Amino acid sequence: MPKTNNQKERIIKTALKLFARNGYAATPISQIAATAKVSQGLMYNFFESKEKLLIEIMKMGFRDIYASMVAYEKQTSPQEAIAQHIKATIRIVQQHHDIWKLLHTIRLQEKVATTMKKHYRDTVAATTRVFARAFKALGHAQPEAEALLFLAQIDGLVVLYLQDPQTPIEELGDLLTKRYTK
Repeated sequence: MPKTNNQKERIIKTALKLFARNGYAATPISQIAATAKVSQGLMYNFFESKEKLLIEIMKMGFRDIYASMVAYEKQTSPQEAIAQHIKATIRIVQQHHDIWKLLHTIRLQEKVATTMKKHYRDTVAATTRVFARAFKALGHAQPEAEALLFLAQIDGLVVLYLQDPQTPIEELGDLLTKRYTK
């Protein structure tokens, strides 16, 4: 049984790297199977299509998002929750660089956008609701708009880092934290 899990993980890791490097549309199942050193038939035992494989990878990224949001459930202080969220986001993006590079790369690709759109919209709606509650508790006049602005800043920080890992992400995270936790 462990061998099966290892094969599935190897397929996911291989697809992730190939999708991130070559693009989703330009990466055929045959290339994923060959690079992962498994048969295409075995791949189809785990994933009935390339789209299902992509959705599995996307779910990993969405789980990261929800993991970064845990502080809002556990902290009574909105400032502390915001600070912990920013740190968690930076840590997650550094640890799962390939997943985040892929998610940011593919979310604007036509063939992938339809697959990802509902998951992305649902995640944005859920996270901005949480942010809005924090900003309302902090007394912001427009907590929903502030939540979207905060999300855009976090997203921008991640994109800068993904484009250039030399970006001082921790320093920028500290500046963002100071901006929202004064």
